[in-house]
Amino acid sequence: MKLRTKLIGDAAIYTISNFAVAGVPFLLLPVLTRILSPEDYGLIAMFTMVVSFFVVAAGLNIHGAVMVRYFEPKKFSMPCYVSTTLCILIITTLLLALFVWIFSRKIQLITALPLKWLMLAVVVASLQFLVQTLLTLWQASKQPLKFGALRLNHALMDGLVSILLVVVMLYSWQGRLFGIALAWTVTALIALYWLRREHWLTRNLNMAYAKDALRYGIPLLPHAIGGLLLATADRFMVTNFLDVASTGIYLVAIQIGLILGIAADAFNKAFAPWLMEALHNADLAKKRKIVRNTYLYFIVIVFLALAGSVCAPQLLGIMVGPKYQSASPIIGYIMLGNAFTGMYYMVTNYIFFARRTELLSVLTISVGVITTLFNWQLIQINGITGAAQAFMIGQALLFFGAWGLSQICYRMPWFDLTAASAIKP
Repeated sequence: MKLRTKLIGDAAIYTISNFAVAGVPFLLLPVLTRILSPEDYGLIAMFTMVVSFFVVAAGLNIHGAVMVRYFEPKKFSMPCYVSTTLCILIITTLLLALFVWIFSRKIQLITALPLKWLMLAVVVASLQFLVQTLLTLWQASKQPLKFGALRLNHALMDGLVSILLVVVMLYSWQGRLFGIALAWTVTALIALYWLRREHWLTRNLNMAYAKDALRYGIPLLPHAIGGLLLATADRFMVTNFLDVASTGIYLVAIQIGLILGIAADAFNKAFAPWLMEALHNADLAKKRKIVRNTYLYFIVIVFLALAGSVCAPQLLGIMVGPKYQSASPIIGYIMLGNAFTGMYYMVTNYIFFARRTELLSVLTISVGVITTLFNWQLIQINGITGAAQAFMIGQALLFFGAWGLSQICYRMPWFDLTAASAIKP
């Protein structure tokens, strides 16, 4: 009971911090949607999507290796491991900047962003990875208060600077992007301070650690790319099949529907370290208890998605300006898609525990391609509603696929419902 209370408490802290960060664009909606046009909002959406792709390219997913190796202190020196991964970050960031400069014309054509904003996206992506490294260490060491404080500080700065630049100084969409960049810059400097203060950094680097981190991260690249296809292909296609204004309207619906996804991600941040530890010595009774509580989680998140689907259109009428009301019909699809995402988090942890990330990569890239094809067809048929439908279908396929893979990687009594229900908490 005490363990469950702590888990819920940690999840609450992660939830609050996640809502604060993702809540910035949500809380800015009533202001920005009455000042910025849908075209302006579309450019903001494109910048954030480009940053998401660049984070994968710059970091190569090696912050996940930091999480895994943290629980093996006898084999790895964490200060050396962390310093080595940050050295890799510097190299990959420079290579990414060179790539963007060489192929700038093609990238500008796809994203509608000028070169200087693409280069700023490279910088923001590298800063995000640096911050994520510290957050991963705090998550692994079960320090949710520090985790939440840093995230809250970032959210507050992001919101205040954006309001100053957009509302007061009237810098339009450029002001919002400068606000994003400045907030990440300051947060990254704070992260560096804490990494040094908590002795996670050293001048010693280790080539074996670099190879270990890359062996973990590189096989996950298809997984990350597939995940990005799932998350962003709809917006790229809306921009290219329809227009940037439609992307802005679609982004508003995404931000409202993402409320559920944020809560699910926050719970998983608290749940994943506990599960990784529990699975090392889990007997059948403990496994059944985990399964029972997971099913309860599934029921709750689906109920919340359905409730949100009913309430969100009314909220949209209050939250955004009249130019964005056409987002109302698609929020339900976005909510259900985020419910499937939340369920995916709960089953994918077993794949990470078994270190079968190559299977997850195959699944994610496959589902990403399938979802892209759905987007290709449905956007041309149903417009932005088709994009939302493709998002929901893709997240459902990802969840059921990961659930099946998780049973291959680490067997759990998912269908032993009678026995599971007999175990008392």
